[in-house]
Amino acid sequence: MGYPPTKQGEIIIKELRHYGDPVALAWWPNKTMPSKLEEHVYKGPLRLVHCEFMMRARFRRETYILDGITSRPTPPVCNGDGYVGLAPIIEGTEHGAYNAITNPTSSKPSEPRIYGTMVAARRNLKHDYTVVDPKVRYLGIAPLSEAPFDPDVVVLFGTPKKMMYVSRALQWWSGITPKSRTGPGTCSSCWAETYMTGEPRYTLGCFGVFSVMGMNPNNVAMAIPSEMMPSFCNVLELWRDRGRKIFYELPPDEEREHVRVPDDYQYTKQEDENPKYVKWEVKTGNKYQNWAQRRRKKGLYVPE
Repeated sequence: MGYPPTKQGEIIIKELRHYGDPVALAWWPNKTMPSKLEEHVYKGPLRLVHCEFMMRARFRRETYILDGITSRPTPPVCNGDGYVGLAPIIEGTEHGAYNAITNPTSSKPSEPRIYGTMVAARRNLKHDYTVVDPKVRYLGIAPLSEAPFDPDVVVLFGTPKKMMYVSRALQWWSGITPKSRTGPGTCSSCWAETYMTGEPRYTLGCFGVFSVMGMNPNNVAMAIPSEMMPSFCNVLELWRDRGRKIFYELPPDEEREHVRVPDDYQYTKQEDENPKYVKWEVKTGNKYQNWAQRRRKKGLYVPE
């Protein structure tokens, strides 16, 4: 369709002002990976989980093929490599027990962990743990615009506002609405589930994606099946050519005039976008009391 991965990556960075490269992911069972990719199999000293390699690909523009053996951290620090099929799930977590309590064999007190009860953990296992068949041997990770392989899934990271436009662009021709899960593993509920279902998935994140992986706390992740990428990029270019604005620079939240103006002051929808409009504070000299000031005035707690 005229949109190879190299072009896709550059279109996304330019049209969405995407910071960092989109991340290309691909999976191969044993003995099926093209021989030309052998040079990218990582055998270096870094012992990272796959999502940390994804961040290196995103910001350092490096390519990795993880084989689930030499690249697997020892001991495992999370189940992420299991969810994407590189390794078995950590023993004891497949039935939900050790996601609810500390492993009794660890000689540590059996305190609550990810969930407060075992039944809560098991209820989430059914929906959130989309595990790629562990017979998969290789996982390819690369910046999309330089990927030496055809990706199965492309992962974007950005603000909810930006991901909303991604979602709408994906719907433009297909009508498919991206779904969301927020569970114990972003790697499970986002990129692994996209790979298994063939549908785009986004997520608010997980403990690991914000701590181990280090994703920006103001970002969410969106995974897109590779077969949807050409039409997605086509829509971004179509919007550009039609002059459709994607980014609006008006201030959010309490900075909007309709929030700040008093209820006894005349104001109509988007009046402050008129070049001749004079803000009410300027007109009257009265300063706006923000939400925190109003709470403090009543002696209520205000988060820092």
